[in-house]
Amino acid sequence: MARRSSRPTWSSAAVVRALVVCVALADVFAAVLVARVLVQSRAHHRERAVVATQNVACGLEEYLEGILDKIDLALMAIRDEHAGRLASGRLDRRAFEAFIVQQAARVPELSGIRVADARGDIVFGEGVDAPSPANVADRPYFMLHRDAPGAGVLVSSPIVGRVTGKPQLAITRRLSTPGGRFAGVVIASLALDDVALTFMAFDVGPRGVITLRGADLGLIVSRGPEGTQIAPAGGTVSPELAELVRAGRTSAAFSAVGVGGIERTFTFRRLERYPLYVIAGLAFDDYFGEWRREAVGAIALVALFAALTTAAAWAGLRASRRREAAVAALAEEENKFRLLAESATDLIWMLDPDLRLTYVSPAVERLLGYTVEEALELPGERLYAPESSARVMALRDEALRLQPRSQPYADTLLELELVRRDGRVLQAESTVKLRWSPEGRLLGALGITRDVTERRELQARMRLTERMASVGTLAAGIAHEVNNPLTYVLSNVGFALEQLQATRSEWAHVAPLQEAEQALREALAGADRVRHIVRDVKTFSRPDGDRLVPVELNPIIVACLQMTANQTAARARVVRRLGAVPCVRATEARLGQVILNLLVNAGQAIPEGRPEANEIVVGTARAEDGRVELEVRDTGAGIPADVLPRIFDPFFTTKSVGEGTGLGLSICHGIVKSLGGEIQVESAVGQGTCFRVLLPAASAGAAEAGSAAPPGRGDGPVRCRVLVVDDDALVARAVARSIGGGHAVEVATEAREVLARVAAGERWDLVLCDLMMPDLSGMELHARVLGLDPAQADRLVFMTGGAYTARAREFLDSVPNARLEKPIDRRALDEVLEAAVRRARALGRTGATAA
Repeated sequence: MARRSSRPTWSSAAVVRALVVCVALADVFAAVLVARVLVQSRAHHRERAVVATQNVACGLEEYLEGILDKIDLALMAIRDEHAGRLASGRLDRRAFEAFIVQQAARVPELSGIRVADARGDIVFGEGVDAPSPANVADRPYFMLHRDAPGAGVLVSSPIVGRVTGKPQLAITRRLSTPGGRFAGVVIASLALDDVALTFMAFDVGPRGVITLRGADLGLIVSRGPEGTQIAPAGGTVSPELAELVRAGRTSAAFSAVGVGGIERTFTFRRLERYPLYVIAGLAFDDYFGEWRREAVGAIALVALFAALTTAAAWAGLRASRRREAAVAALAEEENKFRLLAESATDLIWMLDPDLRLTYVSPAVERLLGYTVEEALELPGERLYAPESSARVMALRDEALRLQPRSQPYADTLLELELVRRDGRVLQAESTVKLRWSPEGRLLGALGITRDVTERRELQARMRLTERMASVGTLAAGIAHEVNNPLTYVLSNVGFALEQLQATRSEWAHVAPLQEAEQALREALAGADRVRHIVRDVKTFSRPDGDRLVPVELNPIIVACLQMTANQTAARARVVRRLGAVPCVRATEARLGQVILNLLVNAGQAIPEGRPEANEIVVGTARAEDGRVELEVRDTGAGIPADVLPRIFDPFFTTKSVGEGTGLGLSICHGIVKSLGGEIQVESAVGQGTCFRVLLPAASAGAAEAGSAAPPGRGDGPVRCRVLVVDDDALVARAVARSIGGGHAVEVATEAREVLARVAAGERWDLVLCDLMMPDLSGMELHARVLGLDPAQADRLVFMTGGAYTARAREFLDSVPNARLEKPIDRRALDEVLEAAVRRARALGRTGATAA
């Protein structure tokens, strides 16, 4: 018997009436739904405005408290320095002024720090007029400090500075004599113009406002539609704000109608440690503008929906004719889907509303380590890390409350953490669609999950590399700028000391000259300390790529210990056990990154407060297998046994949010592996942790490089003819003065002049030439001299401050000429001169003879 067709008779009047009713109901439903969404959207926009004002207020609070905390630290340092100098019986004006300038430089937001004596006269600080000093005895803060010894730090109302003549806030602390009597006030001036500029950086819309008020709610700085005003007169306080402050609230959100009749949403916050209030407000018209556009769009969508539903009803009449064909096609598509799912590298899955897997593709075994059968038996929460599990549960609960057939996650990429069978955590991205029954019941979800752990790690490494490259470039530039003046400071101070010592017999009993000699020695020691600091900075800024060279391990450890000294001093004693070890093949920057990470981790493992009870031991030794061993041991909290296997995993960290990225040890592990070494760890909870890095030793020749003693200065009558070329005349003269020793030394500040003299036939036994000069660089001079006289070009020795361009680095790698790093080390300079003397002897001439 032939099957009777189930196709309806679409010409039936009853069916048409039913379709009309359904379309009308759908249109009404859509209109109601859109109206509800618009109401919710309006509430949401209002909430966003409140959150925006809270964020601005919090940002301003953190900014102002940060500045005021730094200012207070500077004031306390000056107070303590003043008390210490009074206790010693001598207040050296110049030294104390220098100390004030040093403290003020640490807070760039300040317009100056000044000190008033017990009479109120400003006697120390920038802009102080000694004959007729400004007097602040009538200032309320001065009288309060004078009469109340325990007043602590005070923040004044807006005032006009009597030194600067500009509106400012005065942040002050009391100065006392060793006996506790009032000795004056130290005053930090915070320019309100700078605060106003900071307010302009925050976006509160065209009619929004930002204000800063004092403890009495007096207006200090205001930024609004009419612009920025500093300490304006006649400012008013809204009743709502005044009531909240009277009620003891330190932060709150409220709505009020301000000047000009503009209604705004405000958030105010009182600074925790200072009597100041920050208030941020957004105008209703600003943040409801977007909602109005949404409303117009939604109404248009309702009209479009009505048109579409009418068209859909007509299309539905025709759709049933294709229903049977669609059923057959569906079966075929199901087979295609299964084949696709089983061959896909991404994980394809389906969940029921209880979050149990009802289908999972074979890729689950590669990604998570479970077979398909095992995965289907697992509770859903077992597959996720705790935070991701909580998020999935929340999404499930949200989906259960959705309108039937809604797909809120269709265009959303969900970022989740999955847990493998072995406990490792994967970073994953999932696309999700909800599955609904024809009746509108939620059946579960269908999704595709991709493992993006490696991609995330690579992105994080790239971001870190870019940041380090930027910092390195900046550090190298600073080092270069410091090295030039440091060169002539070191050279000239050393020269002056040598000249003074050469005539010691003539002034041995003259006390001022003895003191001058000691001052020169101290200046030379200080400048040499700056040279070492610059050298340490250059160690971590040198972009030497992947080129591995023999590197001494112990000097890099010493540099890293100096860099971390402030961080570790309050936590533990640092014990150095640096043995005699050979060089390793590495780069200083990458090796320094490993050591710095290990030292920082060791310091963070020990709480502050008891350095005498804890220690960090850093040691080097030769391992039994010949490798070089670096050990960093601490007496910190230790690492639990269940966490220890995962410490080198990317993004794994036990630190609080904001204290670590989880990449430090992962990067250390990667660097050590790339250098052919290994990193080991031992730890016990409550006893501490030991990291041990083992690296292959460089060849014996490379390990001993640089260990030979430098040659002495040339003996006998042979001396060199030396030319010093540097566009900085001070540097050139200082280097020439350092050479001395009977050599015939000339100075030139232009490379073109040198080129002309070479072309005219002049020759020198040694040419010390700056690498980077304007007009004609050392590289270009070498190329042109090479064309005139290759032998003279071989006698060029390049001086550099260390800020290499890529072209300069390639040039130095391609030529055999020696180089001297600024500031020039006397030992290295002697080696270059000795080589020139030996070359002159071999050619059978003195330095006064042209080559």
